Amino acid sequence: MCCIIGSMTVGAHHAMEFIETESYTTPLKGESVVYVRYDFMSEDKQDPALDRWEWTPGYAVGLTDRLMFDIHTHYAQFNAGHLVEEEQERFEDRDPSPFFEAVAVSLQYRVTEGKWLDVAVAGRVEVPFKRARDWLDAEEVYEGVLIFSTPFGTHGNVTLNLIYGMEGSDDHWEFALGVKSPLSAHPHGIAGGIELLGDLDDIEDTWSIIPGVYIPVGGPETILKTGVEIGKNAESTAFSISLMHLF
Repeated sequence: MCCIIGSMTVGAHHAMEFIETESYTTPLKGESVVYVRYDFMSEDKQDPALDRWEWTPGYAVGLTDRLMFDIHTHYAQFNAGHLVEEEQERFEDRDPSPFFEAVAVSLQYRVTEGKWLDVAVAGRVEVPFKRARDWLDAEEVYEGVLIFSTPFGTHGNVTLNLIYGMEGSDDHWEFALGVKSPLSAHPHGIAGGIELLGDLDDIEDTWSIIPGVYIPVGGPETILKTGVEIGKNAESTAFSISLMHLF
């Protein structure tokens, strides 16, 4: 899920700075990040058949000081409203059990370092498993991301993502803009942030916003991140909580 609540595109689950916005920051060579994330999404407050949740475990490693590899999978629960028409009839009186939906891999490279505006690029692909293909009509998703990042103040950051993706024969242009800053005088303490997401082809009808909190747990290497995503006119909402550890 990236940028639009309920979309099937690959998300920034390993992001070290934000919740959905792809971070410029990556682990250095030999460093690794393990993470788990839980999302609950309500795509239409008038239709509970479109509610769903997703659990994402993942692993990222620094192949060099600037190049990161990431792999994660999605274990998800979809209600009947998400299924293709022939499967909706089979599950009209019950929802399907949770299942492994897809596996995703990505590479990210930090092109510049230490500039007033740093640039990184990322490529990612998500491959759905058989049940997702049969029940959700899911297809492979390919995305390229251009990442711009600039610091401000003490450990503050502004990051912009420009995303191009393809799912089957459909393509999309999306963006994500994130701003975060410490909430106290402690530069490595609790931080707050806000992210604005949307589809560049139809921003007015696809935008969403995520207020988030980033909490160190026992030290700066372990971060608990949580936020609520609110879509246009609050018709769509989502809750996310994740825990990541750098080692």
